[in-house]
Amino acid sequence: MPRSLIAFTLGASLLALGCSHAEAAKRPASPPSPAAPADIDAVRGCWIQKVEPDGRATLLLRLLPDRERADWLTGQLQRADGDDPDKRLRLMFSRDGQHAAMATAPIVSAPMSGHADAPVKTLRSAKARKPGADLMPTLVANPSGQVEYVRSATTAAPAKNAAAGTRVIEYLERGGGKRLRVEVSAEHLKLSVSATGLRPQNAKAQQAVLFDGGRDGCD
Repeated sequence: MPRSLIAFTLGASLLALGCSHAEAAKRPASPPSPAAPADIDAVRGCWIQKVEPDGRATLLLRLLPDRERADWLTGQLQRADGDDPDKRLRLMFSRDGQHAAMATAPIVSAPMSGHADAPVKTLRSAKARKPGADLMPTLVANPSGQVEYVRSATTAAPAKNAAAGTRVIEYLERGGGKRLRVEVSAEHLKLSVSATGLRPQNAKAQQAVLFDGGRDGCD
């Protein structure tokens, strides 16, 4: 092929490449794909705890986006037979799955981000109770206290008898020695608190169950 033809062909190719880059630069960038919801979003909705699957209701829990902080799910454990709203246990989960909080007074500020050893005011230690026992007097010991948790870096497997699709999410208390465990499937939610560092054979005995119920329709 003559050199002149080679030069012409190469020049045309470079010109076409340059034009394609220029056109690409003019085109607006594609919007970023929306982030997938974090696994904690599975707890969103309304839940009800009953003495038996079809028995008397004992606790109600609604975990919904907070009106003032849409990036948090907030709710409170409410006795089905009536209670004092000022003594309810408030729960709060960041929707990115990294933080959680528990308080007796209304939560007025989002938990601080940081390391698990950051000092914060904490409630009195939760003691093991018999199934069905009222845990509120134990956990709601300080009317102005707020327990803050950060996501545990380790993963935990669901119980052998857990419903299909159950995921386990664990948080560690900041500045304390408690573990908040979330076990959730499409139709079941269990929230419990236990001491960290327990041997597997002792963990169940030292576990304080906050809520153990099924999904309920929201009004």
